[in-house]
Amino acid sequence: MKTSLFALPLGLALGLAATSAFAVDGTINFSGKITSATCPIEIVNPESGAVGNLVTLGAVDAGDFRGVGTEGGGRGFQMRLTPDTTCVMDDQKLNATVTFTSVQGGGGDHYGIKPVAGAAQGVAVAIKDNTNTLVKNGTASAVYPLSENDPTLMYFTALYIATAATVAPGPADADVNFRVDIN
Repeated sequence: MKTSLFALPLGLALGLAATSAFAVDGTINFSGKITSATCPIEIVNPESGAVGNLVTLGAVDAGDFRGVGTEGGGRGFQMRLTPDTTCVMDDQKLNATVTFTSVQGGGGDHYGIKPVAGAAQGVAVAIKDNTNTLVKNGTASAVYPLSENDPTLMYFTALYIATAATVAPGPADADVNFRVDIN
């Protein structure tokens, strides 16, 4: 009985040794690059060249909005992306899209107005890209070609858009986050 128990582990060991005799060694090569995808982006007023994150849309009469989808006001702005030591462009990644998202919500495809006392009703902020196409909340803009070495200006227009048949007057401020995807 002791002999048969000894034979079992010896048989397993021999069986495993026979299996490893058929193993094949090889090498897997991995290639890639770690980058710091943080590029300086500035908001530029195209009229004055001033840099800042405030785009003033001015005052628009509530009566100028004649139904859902009616646009009013409007101000151009630019987003400037400048290659530097932290943001190196290469010939593989020379395009960008911008995705805007509403901080306040409530704007549907557009960007909701801040819910302060007496805020305007029935209106939201809309953003158009350089193709004059509305950039919907959470959706990427048109593709902007980037310069590998020089600053790139990405042109946009912000304006008010009626989201209801009637627009009620009041403050119409909105906060919008943005993400620039370089690909």
